[in-house]
Amino acid sequence: MARPKSDNKRKAILESAMEVFAERGIGHAPTAAISAAAGVAEGTLFTYFKTKDELINELYRELRKEMDSEMVDYPFTADAHTRLRYVWDRYLSLAMQFPKRLKVLQQLRTSGRLLKDTEAPNMAIMELLHTTREAAEMGGFRNASAEFLVLVFRAQAEATVEFIGAHKDLEAESRELGFKLIWRGLTGA
Repeated sequence: MARPKSDNKRKAILESAMEVFAERGIGHAPTAAISAAAGVAEGTLFTYFKTKDELINELYRELRKEMDSEMVDYPFTADAHTRLRYVWDRYLSLAMQFPKRLKVLQQLRTSGRLLKDTEAPNMAIMELLHTTREAAEMGGFRNASAEFLVLVFRAQAEATVEFIGAHKDLEAESRELGFKLIWRGLTGA
């Protein structure tokens, strides 16, 4: 009879993968380095994840679940401005608090190794899709692709995080200006 898998080992492997990917990049992160960082044998890694791609996809799912868990007080009934501002502020705060996670999410999204079911929108993305679409319709962009609007939002947020990282004394102003640029770009207001 096989021993049950340990949730602690699984978490250690995922956390180590995130650290190694942040340090080396996905393409230069062998599973041997990930398993060594997790303190497990390489064979153990493959007990939990059949392939490196399965590990990559599961890490992406876990990072997105973390984002959803940070949205517990999302203002579902508020106006579009308030909802979008909530996502903006939460995204920036998390990206600045966990810069390695942002770096790895960027790598994972552009890796070409994510399965379609992995990329299915989570709660945070669904709300962002809905809210950016609503804001864009206010600005007369009725036919704009919601997915494109989310990419624009994310690019603006990541550029703002990068700027704040280099200019910490300008965080409040940068956070505000970045949001105003997004809101005005979407709504014209």
